[in-house]
Amino acid sequence: MPAAPSAEARLGGYDVLILDTAGRTHIDEELMAETAEIKAIAKPHEILLVVDALTGRDAINVARSFDSRLDVTGIVLTRVDGDGRGGAALSMRAATGKPIKLIGTGEKMDGLDDFHPSRIADRILGMGDIVSLVEKAAEHVSAEDAQRMAKKLKRAPLTSTICAAS
Repeated sequence: MPAAPSAEARLGGYDVLILDTAGRTHIDEELMAETAEIKAIAKPHEILLVVDALTGRDAINVARSFDSRLDVTGIVLTRVDGDGRGGAALSMRAATGKPIKLIGTGEKMDGLDDFHPSRIADRILGMGDIVSLVEKAAEHVSAEDAQRMAKKLKRAPLTSTICAAS
């Protein structure tokens, strides 16, 4: 019998092993049973349910089904940058009692962020997420550039332009 995936990962010097069971749906009994078998063999420390924020009303069914079969430890909500704004987050949290740990706001690894409840609430209410915007700007603007811009702003007179629609 081959070694468990986690044992092989440790032997390879890896701290984290991700087993992706993508494509499983809560209504496909055969695939759900297979996912439970994978859990039994791998004995994972953490099971994250990854769900599209645009799932809508079915989010509760998805979360409950996976949690009952796998004892999910947290939720990753993807496509939070879409029109859904994360209402599914509230439903899944309420249905399972499990924390939302990460949110995806893009298609690459830099689009995966820690979940901050107050920020998602602002998004749901249409108020934007100023803190995340400032953090993203800080990642791309060096301290020296920021100081230069601040000096320019102090020297230049502030003006405003009002545009009126006719």
